[in-house]
Amino acid sequence: MSISGSVGKAGKNYPGDTGVVQALLNPHAAKLGIKPLVVDKICGPLTINAITRYQLMVVKMPIPDGRVDPGGQTITSLTGKPAPVAGVITATRTVVKLNIGHFIKKKVVKDPADGTLQDAYTAFDYDMPDKGSRMVGAQFALAVPNVITISPKAEMRIGAVMDPGLLAHEQFHYDVGFVVARAFAHQLTIARAPSLAALIADYAHLEQLHFQTRVKLIQRRYDIDTAHGTNAHYQKIWLDRMAACIANPKANQIGGFWL
Repeated sequence: MSISGSVGKAGKNYPGDTGVVQALLNPHAAKLGIKPLVVDKICGPLTINAITRYQLMVVKMPIPDGRVDPGGQTITSLTGKPAPVAGVITATRTVVKLNIGHFIKKKVVKDPADGTLQDAYTAFDYDMPDKGSRMVGAQFALAVPNVITISPKAEMRIGAVMDPGLLAHEQFHYDVGFVVARAFAHQLTIARAPSLAALIADYAHLEQLHFQTRVKLIQRRYDIDTAHGTNAHYQKIWLDRMAACIANPKANQIGGFWL
């Protein structure tokens, strides 16, 4: 995970970045003596306090500043590695592995694609801060670095049982959002246009292509092959494909479908 702008006290506090920091802090909540943060992408007093306590107790800063900066000590400590090299647009997730706590309980859950009743349904939201454009020679390009943040949008029918098979099924649908976001991020990084208007049009086209057309094709093929996750044989094939895809940051296909 990475951030594109500072989060915390006097930070830029882009919603996507704030959600990433909140999610990264939560595994340390018990150690910090705080309750896990709600990943609401809003940098309020509880988030700033969590950052400050993490800096004091884990990073061992003599004077914590309550802010997480890209490439700084705190984000490096939280992620266990330096921030990505500047100059590209990347993708990250507020949640890596879904659990039952990520699902909103509802009396009726329907698949929007065909209106069928489901025990659970998972989609995703995505967010990328608007940082404007830059010039590359005589052409317009999107400002970098930047980060597309994927977060789960999951529902579960009241009374349904979230067994491992169903959870794996919902995880697949969520993971599609992440791997498509990586491909989208790469295309945005290399996008060039002769005018700002043309760049905006290119962005809209790529957004539609990746997050609408390609996501729907992959999700539909997976659901047909696995009978909505009830065919264990084909579900394993698709889950193996997804695992290989996630493991390869440069992947641009899954199961023969473009991301």
